[in-house]
Amino acid sequence: KLRKEKGELVEATKEIPRPIPDGEFELVPLGEDPSRGIKIGTGLPDLARKQPKACLRENADLFAWSAAEMPGL
Repeated sequence: KLRKEKGELVEATKEIPRPIPDGEFELVPLGEDPSRGIKIGTGLPDLARKQPKACLRENADLFAWSAAEMPGL
């Protein structure tokens, strides 16, 4: 679809811009499979890294890595 904005035609899109990661990251493994994990920035203060890591590990069983792991879909 095209819409007019300030005298110009622009393409309307439903895409939402995503933030671009910056800096170094550490992989926080979730479970026994090392390929399943979450990246957390190493530039964050210790407490800002430790709390989410603990929460993610405690709730690792809530994550699904494929549709096959989501019953009812």
